[in-house]
Amino acid sequence: MDLKKLTPGEMAVGVSGVLLLIFSFFNWYSVDFKIAGQTIASASENGWGKPDAFLSILAIIFGVVMAGHVIVDKLAGVEMPERLGSIGWGVFYLAGGVLAFVFLLIKFLGNTDYVQIWFYLAILCTLGLAVGGFLTAKERGDLAALQNRGGASGGSTPPAA
Repeated sequence: MDLKKLTPGEMAVGVSGVLLLIFSFFNWYSVDFKIAGQTIASASENGWGKPDAFLSILAIIFGVVMAGHVIVDKLAGVEMPERLGSIGWGVFYLAGGVLAFVFLLIKFLGNTDYVQIWFYLAILCTLGLAVGGFLTAKERGDLAALQNRGGASGGSTPPAA
């Protein structure tokens, strides 16, 4: 395994995705029920559990898929297609990272009570996915191709009559 094969963007995507998976198993929410200063019960949930686990599970899966692609494509030496349909992998990484970040941000805004440090670290990991996706898209030229394609197909002034 040669880590020198990875660009900075791919390294950010790979590391952020692996860390997001690891952090998903720690408690994201925790609450203690106390009476007269004595804890009588406690409850906690990780990234895979309730409350409203759907968005966090999607964010974690996005991170795992993105990191998995980087690891398989660059480090394991498996031949993968250069593009995902009509878009490059850099744009896929950027979109997946932004979506994962937005999903966890929505989850946080919906429940700011009893949040633990592991949830904040998971949000940072999704931000790392988005930044890594941006860097990868920039490194591979996917952003320029996307801008050129968007500018050529629409948004121009109509021809004079």
